[in-house]
Amino acid sequence: MPIQRSASLQNLVQSQYVHELVSRAAPQQPSIAQASLRFANVHTSLGSGNIGVGHLSAIKPWTPSLPDADEVDDIIHASRQKRKKYNFEEYISEVKKVKVGNCGEKSNLVRYFLSQQPGPLIYYRVSLWPNSHCFVVMDQEPSVEGLFPDNFNDWNDQAVIIDPWTGICAPARHYPELWHMKLDTMAAVGIELRTPSHEQGNWLKADVPYWKNMLEKNKKYVSAKRPPLPSWCRLV
Repeated sequence: MPIQRSASLQNLVQSQYVHELVSRAAPQQPSIAQASLRFANVHTSLGSGNIGVGHLSAIKPWTPSLPDADEVDDIIHASRQKRKKYNFEEYISEVKKVKVGNCGEKSNLVRYFLSQQPGPLIYYRVSLWPNSHCFVVMDQEPSVEGLFPDNFNDWNDQAVIIDPWTGICAPARHYPELWHMKLDTMAAVGIELRTPSHEQGNWLKADVPYWKNMLEKNKKYVSAKRPPLPSWCRLV
C-alpha cells in the first residue's frame, strides 16, 4: 500500500497558505522563489524515491524519519507511465495526487507555481548533463544553444536557484556551497542517494564525489535542449 502521511485537507490548507504568503503585503513576506519551493514540497509530501536512510541511521537516534524509498519509487514509476500522454496541467494534477516526486516532478511543480503568478517572470528548468539532476533558475538567460555558464560565479547577480529536491533557494553564485553543505548534513545522519536507473540505480552515501561534484562537472542545459542520455540513444 502507498504510504499515507498527509490528509488532502491538510495539503489544501498548506497550499492556500503558500499562495497567501506570495500575495501578502507584509515586509517579511518570502519571495516568489521561496514560495515556489514550499509549494513544490507541500505537494510531494511523501518524499522522493531516490533519498533513503542507510546503515548509519542505526546508531543515530536523531536521524530524521523518511518514507520507504522503494515504495515511493514504485509510485513515481507508475505515475510516470500514466503521464506520458498528459498535457502539463494534467501532469501537475497527477503529481499532486500521488504526492511523491524526485527532482523532475518537484522542479515542474516550481515551474507550474511560477506560471500562475502575475507579471513577466523569467525562469527555466535546468538539467545537468550527462548526470541527471534538474532545478529551476529565475532571472538567468541561457545562450542560443540552451546552455548556462559552467561556473556559477559567472551567473548574473539576480539569478536565483530553486532546487526543491535539496530544499535550496538561493542566489546562483551560492548554490554550489549550499549544495555541498546540504550533502554533508545528509551524509552525517546516514542518508544515501540513489543514482539514476541508466547508471544502475546504486545507493551511494550523500557526500561521495559522485554527488558532491555534480554541479561542477556537468554541463547546464535548458531541459528542452539537453542532449539525450546514453540509455536513450539507439544504433541506427
